[in-house]
Amino acid sequence: MTQVKVVLIGAGSTMFTPGLLADLAASRVFDGAAVHLVDLNEDAAVTMAQLGRRIAHERGSGMTVEAHVDRREALPGATLVATTIAVGGAGGWRADLDVPLKHGVRQTVGDSVGPGGVLRALRQVPELVAIGRDVAELAHDAWLVNYANPLTANVRAISGWAHERVIGLCHGTMHTRSMLSSVLGVPRKELTTVFAGVNHLCWLLQLRHRGVDVYPKLRSLVAEATVPGNHSNSPLSEPVSADLMDLFGLYPAPGDRHVAEFFAWYLGGAPDGADLPWGLQPGLDATHHYIDAKSDLWDKLHAQVSGSESLDAAPEGQEAERLVAIAEALLTGTELVELAVNVPNRGKVSNLPDEAVVEVPAVIGGAGVTGLAVGDLPPALAAVLSARALQQELTVQAAMSGSRHLALQALATDPLVPSSQVARSILDDAVVAHAPLLDAYGLTRTA
Repeated sequence: MTQVKVVLIGAGSTMFTPGLLADLAASRVFDGAAVHLVDLNEDAAVTMAQLGRRIAHERGSGMTVEAHVDRREALPGATLVATTIAVGGAGGWRADLDVPLKHGVRQTVGDSVGPGGVLRALRQVPELVAIGRDVAELAHDAWLVNYANPLTANVRAISGWAHERVIGLCHGTMHTRSMLSSVLGVPRKELTTVFAGVNHLCWLLQLRHRGVDVYPKLRSLVAEATVPGNHSNSPLSEPVSADLMDLFGLYPAPGDRHVAEFFAWYLGGAPDGADLPWGLQPGLDATHHYIDAKSDLWDKLHAQVSGSESLDAAPEGQEAERLVAIAEALLTGTELVELAVNVPNRGKVSNLPDEAVVEVPAVIGGAGVTGLAVGDLPPALAAVLSARALQQELTVQAAMSGSRHLALQALATDPLVPSSQVARSILDDAVVAHAPLLDAYGLTRTA
């Protein structure tokens, strides 16, 4: 059998790369695999490669790990390529929150939707399409698995302009399923769930325990956890998710800090300087903490590489990101039913646009990745998600063309942006804050 070759582009991701290396080292399918880590920051690539070698040595894996700064050097003959890039880095993410805030637009995460999601896509899409085209040229049969946000826009761009063998993965829906099994008090393997929607706003269509519908029990638990004055520590006490279930009849994933950004009414109305309404301030605080903690994470990784700190515990049971389990199914042909995979719609959700990227269950195996059709969503949800899909299509078109006009339209049609003038102000300030990455969208450009 030809040696399996895994290429990770954006290997400096402190959130993703250490866990992936641990998952690969734990897999017998990847014993002896060649792992190539690519990052424009040479120190990041080298450090992660050294960490990978230590993990492989201590856990008895035969995988090899090499570092690169040039992806074209790493890609030829790749079996699997994963992308976790962040154009603009942590500073860019911070600006995606701060620039809209200057104009009264508050966000909780700002990496997928909202004006922050649009600005991030304008930076990410061109680079990811360039990566996809390199994969198509140098490793045509490889599957490209994208984790980089905004996931929906990025997968749409790669699949439409670069490389058809692409999927997007996110752990949010999986974590919601794990939470549901915990609050219902049933083993995760006994709980049947069907989710469908778009990344970071995915709806629970079915919930069964050993074939019995337990959605009524979930509704009862949510109502109990969100009784006014009940200071519950239950994960079901999140008020935005509870309100959305009451409004639309279905439970959303993956939690308030993400789903709130899809709607105009959860993040507005609080005075400047006040905490976010709907209990969303902790979600924003968590985002700021993650951005600010990156340097501490690098200190920890350098200590692990030097041997002065022990490795994190080996993964047990459910792996964090699902990439290795999916890759094993693709390589061995053993079929796997995956909870949530982001793929081009093409009728899988029959009342959403065909070109939209949807998050649906999928069968994975020797035939590749086959997203499963779930039929129609309820009309109100289809209306919400269709509008979002069309706005993200505008965003991708703007990113691919460098058109200021389309970028303004993408911002102005986002539910969190209250006016065309605010959209113009956000874009103009973002061009400065992200210079030179968004220079194409400056006032000197009229296209």
